[in-house]
Amino acid sequence: MARTSELNEFDRLRRGRRRKRLFRRAVAAVFLAAVAVVAVLIASVVYQLDLRSQLENYAASLRRGDGFPVALDGMTIQALLPMGRDVAVLTSSGAYIYNSSGALVNSCLNNYRTPIARTAGGKLLTYDLGGTGLRVDNKAKQLYSADIEGGSILAADIAPTGAIAVARSSPGVTAQVSAYNPRFELMYVWTVTDSYITGVSLSRRGSMMACAGVVMEDQHIVSLLRIHHFDQDQEAARVPLTGEIIASMVWTEEEEIQVVTDKNLYLFSKEGAQLAKAALPSTLLTYENLPGAVYIACGDYRDPAGVTILSYDGGLKQLGSASVDRRLLSLTADSAHLLVLTEGQLYLGDPALRELKRREHQDFYRVCPAGSDLYGITPDGLVRTGL
Repeated sequence: MARTSELNEFDRLRRGRRRKRLFRRAVAAVFLAAVAVVAVLIASVVYQLDLRSQLENYAASLRRGDGFPVALDGMTIQALLPMGRDVAVLTSSGAYIYNSSGALVNSCLNNYRTPIARTAGGKLLTYDLGGTGLRVDNKAKQLYSADIEGGSILAADIAPTGAIAVARSSPGVTAQVSAYNPRFELMYVWTVTDSYITGVSLSRRGSMMACAGVVMEDQHIVSLLRIHHFDQDQEAARVPLTGEIIASMVWTEEEEIQVVTDKNLYLFSKEGAQLAKAALPSTLLTYENLPGAVYIACGDYRDPAGVTILSYDGGLKQLGSASVDRRLLSLTADSAHLLVLTEGQLYLGDPALRELKRREHQDFYRVCPAGSDLYGITPDGLVRTGL
């Protein structure tokens, strides 16, 4: 009996050791699988954010400059575009990127006849509307350039991830829209045969796009909002807007699309469902359409009521209004500020337009907010001041 008892105890110990070995192996397998998943996720994030470009931007932003104003003698200034806390000065001969110390960190020169520029995610997309040239730069260097063959560029856009989309004319069809990932590798192509394309807007993550199309039906102009998801072969939505012209499309963080036409504001889901609509005044002057907010200016400064500025939130609910009695030059906004530039006066407003404050003017004729700073073009050149 003692011998049998010893054998039973030995078997129990052996089975216990086997269970421990199996448990340790299972834990090790789970750990290795978790490490593999984390590695894949990290690689994906680095790939999407283009870590090298982010580091180059960071280094460019730290370069020391001689301060402001920065002389811009002989340049024909067309626009100012924010790049984080830095700024891109768009001219007739290309773009010049200055950091917040006044240092010129990149010169993005071109010979485009009709240059159009977009900024997102620390990158600058410039293309020749009606031409063939296109380039992408960060704050330090040129990242990509292309010369379109067999057609001309109709529209282009860049997402915060660095993905780009390009609509161009193409032989035998009305247009072709191509989307590229942040490494500028082709990831989606749409051949358009049933409408002209006048605009393109990428979603914030660069995984979807909205295109503005236009057709004639029964002698009426019909604009089309055409939505594509890059993980689907078929068009996600084709929304007709009869008698209207799409002027602007912007994707929000909620993956909804704010659309400005010559008659209305719209909010659509990524599947093309209309979520909200607001009618525009017939005396529309200009607008500023950015994710989560829309600003509209209407009226005539020579009338007693002056120019009226209306503020809408991301659901197209009107938040507030203000008026100015001088000729309006521009509306420029970011998520926290609205800049209203008129002849002889600059105003600063909050997103809800609860108030519109006069700012020291300094003879501005171009302005843009960038972080907590204001950049402007004056007779002395490029200036920077706090908001």
